[in-house]
Amino acid sequence: MTSQKKILVIRRDNIGDLVCTTPLLDALRAAWPTARIDALVNSYNAGVIEGQRSLDQVHVYTKTKHRLPGQSLSAILLGRLRMYWALRRLQYDYAIIAGTAPSSHALKLAKAVRPKHIVGFVLDGQPHDAVIDLPVVRRAADPIRHQVEDVHRLLEPLGITLPPGPLSLTVPAEALAQARARIGAGPGRLVAVHISAREATRVWPVAHYIQLIEQLRAQGHRVLLLWSPGAKDNPRHPGDDEKAAEIIAALPADAVIPYPTSELGALMAALACVDLAVCCDGGGLHVAAGVGVPVVGLFEHLEGKYLHWYPWQVPHRVITSDSVDDWQIAHIAPQPVIDACFALLNSQAAQPVETA
Repeated sequence: MTSQKKILVIRRDNIGDLVCTTPLLDALRAAWPTARIDALVNSYNAGVIEGQRSLDQVHVYTKTKHRLPGQSLSAILLGRLRMYWALRRLQYDYAIIAGTAPSSHALKLAKAVRPKHIVGFVLDGQPHDAVIDLPVVRRAADPIRHQVEDVHRLLEPLGITLPPGPLSLTVPAEALAQARARIGAGPGRLVAVHISAREATRVWPVAHYIQLIEQLRAQGHRVLLLWSPGAKDNPRHPGDDEKAAEIIAALPADAVIPYPTSELGALMAALACVDLAVCCDGGGLHVAAGVGVPVVGLFEHLEGKYLHWYPWQVPHRVITSDSVDDWQIAHIAPQPVIDACFALLNSQAAQPVETA
């Protein structure tokens, strides 16, 4: 690989998906230190890779469903066309569709850029678009791999055999300083309890959070309560102000440090300040792992979830319910989560999947 080579990594999915792509970016940079390596992402997930050390440039587009109040559809589409023209002028050698399954939307983006080669997953035995000239075959018999390991397979056609390393997120020094000043100092360890989850099957009951926080406080630890602000019926970005208020009202004054995070940078900085994070399966969990924080993760009792999305290469405990019938996160009892928190706070050692 010479310095003239140019690679574009396309990831149009959610926050956790993009976080789990950072080891691929780092492997590309380690293998080809002089190449130009860029990323094409959307406005919803872009914040997690601002300042990512392995990238030369991040290109951002807005999905129509993410347009802001007062932002017209025509303006979004015009901006996307301008981006396509700018990317075409860069004449990329490779576009990597960084997803673990074929995506017609991501392929459309890759085609619009007109690279020399396109790398992407295709389904075994099924026809695929010929523009994916460096395909990676997905077979029905493939084992369940972690998302990081799965997406890392896209480096195989490029001859890169480096194993995936840890997640890597860069927290700006100024944002970290602001978070530390906002949180303040205090006795005990600082535990982040992140209560936001977009999917109904990933929501843990308020009463369980209250019990968890009470036990952490009883053992002398401080609790940072994190959530996405806003109303739960917001069609674009549902928030958890009501849930947070209910938790705070049920606890003694100053029992938690309330910390709503309206931007990804604020969430990253807050999580970088803590000793442990408790999160339901979702973007917040991977952001915590991305800044190197031990994680207690609450997962649905589905192998495709807890074997594919567990916290990558950080000390962790994964807790699920104990039944395929009661598989939702709501069926996880508080005590196993409490025990997992104290085990990690005491040992900081990764542990296998446990059931509640």
